[in-house]
Amino acid sequence: MIWEKLYRSRRLRGTLRVAAFLAAANLTFSALMLPQARAAAEEAAKKSGLELLRQIGPTLVGPPEVALINGQRMSLASKLTPLSVDQVIERFGQHCREHSAGLASEIAALPKGAAALERLPEELRDPSRWLSSETIAGDHKTGQIACIARKDSGGGLKGLVDRIIAFTESGDLAEIGDARYVVARRDDASGQTHVLAMWTEGKFNIPEMFSESGDAPGSDSATVPRPPEARRVLSAEMARRSYAIRMYDTKHTNEEVLSYYERQLEPSGFLVHPLPHSSAELDLNDHVRAFSKDGAAVIVVTTQTPAEQTGVSIIELGSMGFSQASATPEGFFE
Repeated sequence: MIWEKLYRSRRLRGTLRVAAFLAAANLTFSALMLPQARAAAEEAAKKSGLELLRQIGPTLVGPPEVALINGQRMSLASKLTPLSVDQVIERFGQHCREHSAGLASEIAALPKGAAALERLPEELRDPSRWLSSETIAGDHKTGQIACIARKDSGGGLKGLVDRIIAFTESGDLAEIGDARYVVARRDDASGQTHVLAMWTEGKFNIPEMFSESGDAPGSDSATVPRPPEARRVLSAEMARRSYAIRMYDTKHTNEEVLSYYERQLEPSGFLVHPLPHSSAELDLNDHVRAFSKDGAAVIVVTTQTPAEQTGVSIIELGSMGFSQASATPEGFFE
């Protein structure tokens, strides 16, 4: 039985890593697309990430940038559109349904297939939605959609099961299809909707992103040293931009980590900018250091991990002529 084969797949546990990946990717995506870190779009889109742009069109997908997340390639794009949040989510939802591997037509053609679908909960009756999830806020000002899209029919239900089995064996998400993740936010002041899209095209091996021991795949910064006695858990950088976020775990305290970066960066020309705090209970300076040099910004953030270690996030923004970072008298970056 195909379900027995799926259950016994020797690397079924690899699918559990999807949840960890999505959590990390969502955090990385948010950091990389901060207004300070978002460069003006290039005059022409580069080679990577063009497939979704062709399929959806330039109204909703901006020129793609390539990010390397723990060594795996992912495309990111930012776009402003006059369309509403509902219209944006519906358009991407249509794309997901059109690339749902022919599930709806094949199941409907099965003996008693249509009747079987009618017995399912309403949200599961359309098989083309099985590989997607979408939500829109009650005020219709924000929405998001995530799905797995495939260009060919993929053999319907049996083809889907076969691809899931192949995914559990290899860990390559491309066995199932290409990931799509879109967030839309309405800006009432401008009357525009900001569309942030993140997607994969082709090989994206999830198990290769994680390591049982030692550093996660990826790279350290060429400018900012890694924390002392640390293990890298996330590396995300723009392929053609000087924007990156890297995360580490260390046994050193947050005070030791922040002092370390002051000692390392200030002698090399970085300026440290104290951050304001509104009350005695909240002082960002206890966990954050902000540095700038030649129009580039470096932000170091410390947190407590579940394993009672110090988590260190190093965010690099700007330089290379794409954007400038500066500080106001109050200490914030512009």
